[in-house]
Amino acid sequence: MTNMALEWNKVNFSVRQGFWMTSRKIIHEMDIRVPAGSVLGLVGPNGAGKTTTIKLGAGLLYPDAGQVLIHGKPAVDAASRRTLGLLTETQYIYPHLKLREWLVMLAGFSGLKGSDCTKQVEKTLSLVELDDRAHQMMFTLSKGQLQRAGLAQALIHQPDILMLDEPMSGLDPYWRYRMQKILLDFKSAGGTILFSSHILADVERLCDQVALIEGGRLRWIGRLSDMQRNIRGYEAICRMSDPEVLKPVAQEMVLQPEGQWQVSLSIAHKDELLRLASSGLVNLESLRPIQDEIEEVLFSFSGKKDAKEQL
Repeated sequence: MTNMALEWNKVNFSVRQGFWMTSRKIIHEMDIRVPAGSVLGLVGPNGAGKTTTIKLGAGLLYPDAGQVLIHGKPAVDAASRRTLGLLTETQYIYPHLKLREWLVMLAGFSGLKGSDCTKQVEKTLSLVELDDRAHQMMFTLSKGQLQRAGLAQALIHQPDILMLDEPMSGLDPYWRYRMQKILLDFKSAGGTILFSSHILADVERLCDQVALIEGGRLRWIGRLSDMQRNIRGYEAICRMSDPEVLKPVAQEMVLQPEGQWQVSLSIAHKDELLRLASSGLVNLESLRPIQDEIEEVLFSFSGKKDAKEQL
């Protein structure tokens, strides 16, 4: 049996609102399992229930029905949460603490003391490249720097599991890349990750599985490789002495700095390209299909019943 790091078993959750404190269900029969050592991405529109699902998984909210488990034990138990690192979309910081002071405080809450605490704080500051900001007050940090500080506090006690709500928010392209590298290294070391994101390119790059949530319901969960994505055409990388030979089949041709041609072509012209390659008129270095975008495939199931069975 696969070791499950996280489980939502038929979970329901409601809030009370309005003058009469009427109950409104916002999570319906949520049923998700995340194997240890894997990465699951939560996607869906604003208000879909992704943040609430993460808070239930972190034991910050109690389900009305069903059970949320961390390594087989209730997520609401303090002992279960010790294995967890959490980054919320809206961080709760102490603006007039220095960054190092803030991390030392949070490390202490996780049980780190003395030289172990000092070493781990310095190691984590270095990981997120905030060594030179350690003496700055929290309120002086930029949004991107705060996001990196948030990742640092999630990692500082060396958890087994990371739960991250929009971890790429506010990051520039370099730090999106660095964040991905840090998360992949965490996974390579045996860690488990659950994160939500609106940036589906990051989801595709990082995740073993994706869960589509809409209206508080799980619409689909599975591997991106299992998606039925239509092929729209092909992109080829070629070399040839006479580019004119490809003009009858190419939709677009772009000369690359290395002297190669990047060629877009329709499905109907694939065989003609292969014929030119076999005749020696074109040196075909690569040929890859251009498929439907992940967004189009995922959200084509928005609002459909039994979406989990349709992919």
